[in-house]
Amino acid sequence: MSKAPLLEDIIRSHAISKFSKEWIDNSNSDEKQIKRNYKFLKKIGLSDEKIASQAHLLGRDPETIERNYQALSKLGLKDEKIASQAQLLGMNPETIERNYRSLSQLGLKDEKIATLAHLLGMNPETIERNYRSLSQLGLKDEKIATLAHLLGMNPETIERNYRSLSQLGLKDEKIATLAHLLGMNPETIERNYQALSKLGLKDEKIASRAELLGRDPETIERNYKNLISLLRDDYQDRNSGKNFIMKYAQLLGMNPETIKANVQYLHGLGINYNAILLGTTPQLKRKKMVWLLREVFDYQNVDNKKEIIERMYDFVRNNLRYLMNSISVMEKSKDKIKEIAKNY
Repeated sequence: MSKAPLLEDIIRSHAISKFSKEWIDNSNSDEKQIKRNYKFLKKIGLSDEKIASQAHLLGRDPETIERNYQALSKLGLKDEKIASQAQLLGMNPETIERNYRSLSQLGLKDEKIATLAHLLGMNPETIERNYRSLSQLGLKDEKIATLAHLLGMNPETIERNYRSLSQLGLKDEKIATLAHLLGMNPETIERNYQALSKLGLKDEKIASRAELLGRDPETIERNYKNLISLLRDDYQDRNSGKNFIMKYAQLLGMNPETIKANVQYLHGLGINYNAILLGTTPQLKRKKMVWLLREVFDYQNVDNKKEIIERMYDFVRNNLRYLMNSISVMEKSKDKIKEIAKNY
């Protein structure tokens, strides 16, 4: 006997899929169990609309649903989070337990597993297959734990992206440092590769800046258009900035507003910039110069402060590394910096 009328009576005005109706009709559930499951799902916060979209849960063994609920609660998931992952309540408890053990053995704490709760419902073979692929790249369990979302990816996606990166010339060690790319949409990686090639970058150069393959393609295209005019050194030649970009391709992945602010700031100081300098804000560079004035040039205790500032600028123009180093690094070699600064 069809249980569809009962479902429609319980979940009024919300459509129930044909799959759910057939699944429940073929289950061993009776009216009492269906109503018990409905009350439980409502209790933890599922709306009728949500229950209708997961109506097959009503045909599950109530003990299975409650056992999975207890396991998820034990992880630290609140009812609201469990409601958003309601499909887990209908899973085989052994599957959830097996996946939980696999993630725990990787070193993931319960709080972290809770944020990746969808992995608990994955096919354990998928998780195991992806784990082996990442391990073969040389990733240690600790690193895989930080990229645990990859364990739930389609293994074919990971394999396809791995082949694409390998064909570019990336060794396994390099791919391991950019393992997040393995979980990207392969079409995005391919589109970015084509865009970078079209700009004139050779495979070897793209491989050295493989992180760009994971960027939004529109961002790369927009950055190139902005940079080609901003970075040109011959204003009679509109493409004169291209060589700079080809040499420092990482600029294509940087915030164009930060680059623009840096170019203007450094140009105003008469400082020849390189790609590394363009990646940090002018504000940070000013902080480093203030540190140099105070700690190296004894700015507070001199009379001719204007002359000291000019000496500091001259020092920086000839020692750009001190704008690249962090203040903490410079603190450690302050005596050496003072010695060099005496020549300015």
